[in-house]
Amino acid sequence: MKDGFKIMDSDMHLREPADLWDQYMEPEWRGRRPKILSSTARSSAMVMIDGKILEGYEPTYRGGIYDATRIDQEIAEFRARGFDAKTQLVAMDREGLDVAALYPSIGLGIMMREEMDPKLAAAIARAYNNWLYDLCQTDPNRLKGVAMLALHDPHEAVKEAERAVGKLGFVGVFARPEPLRGLPWHSRYFDSVWSCLEELGVPMGFHSATAAGEVAQIGARFGNNLLLRHVVSHPLENMVAMADTIGGGVCERHPKLKLAFLECYCGWVSFLLHRMDNAMAKGRYPTAGKLKPSEYFRRQCWISTEHEQELPMIIDLIGDDNIVFSTDYPHGDSDYPHAVDEFLEMKGVSQLSQKKILWDNCARLYGLD
Repeated sequence: MKDGFKIMDSDMHLREPADLWDQYMEPEWRGRRPKILSSTARSSAMVMIDGKILEGYEPTYRGGIYDATRIDQEIAEFRARGFDAKTQLVAMDREGLDVAALYPSIGLGIMMREEMDPKLAAAIARAYNNWLYDLCQTDPNRLKGVAMLALHDPHEAVKEAERAVGKLGFVGVFARPEPLRGLPWHSRYFDSVWSCLEELGVPMGFHSATAAGEVAQIGARFGNNLLLRHVVSHPLENMVAMADTIGGGVCERHPKLKLAFLECYCGWVSFLLHRMDNAMAKGRYPTAGKLKPSEYFRRQCWISTEHEQELPMIIDLIGDDNIVFSTDYPHGDSDYPHAVDEFLEMKGVSQLSQKKILWDNCARLYGLD
């Protein structure tokens, strides 16, 4: 809590230990476990699975433009302690966070292979989720797990979602907004997953990453240019996923499904919804459903915000019921440990809107209310 506000982080990240899959893969799969070959403060992880390297990237920086080491200095003590659960709680205390929905770092990209053995992918997801469950047990009232799913096989994804929510107590699942198999999210291939999440009452959190893996991503064209990769991949891939799920009829077919679009800023959402509404009015969205795209968004979608100057305008345009707060800790562009302070200092956001964005909306998204 800070300044009288309860606060939930809709998208707080973990730093997975290099031996996570060494320790948590089931014995029959341990010989094919992911191996973390490199992961430093200034590069993404390079992961080998089945003898094949899923390469990361070595980012480039321009001196004097951005202090890329600031966040590293802030979290140096946590890195030295292996980013364990206690350091996560200390970080939350310093920010004033009451509760956090926990997303991975390396885990955002580890599934991004089109031809991965579906059974192996499912085993990798189970291992991650078991590790995350153990981490959350340090303080399950504050640390809320969001499950990894192996979408290479929807049947396996459904089984793991049911286990993660029903047995492990997780509050959501996540996926990259770039779907596997070259299929759009509105393909019937994913319908069993959407139906499962409806029944469980938990959201799908779409979260992109700068490393593309082997799945087509708009940021990949920029090679090692971290600035361009990061600037375009997070918002644009989520824009496409939002248009896909709403415009393709997923929300119409699954009216109780909850979708969250995370770490992508929210300044674009009014533009996209207006464009989709306009296209539907002219008969160009025959698959969307009976409602306007903006109405589906208001009914069952959420989008995260950090510290962005467009927020007061977005609240004026779409309201304040579907926006959730995020710190993006401990990633390089996070404002930690001042993310909450900077949000509260923004001009033009009422106390009622602050209350909704910092707690009410997030609690509703993750079913904590």
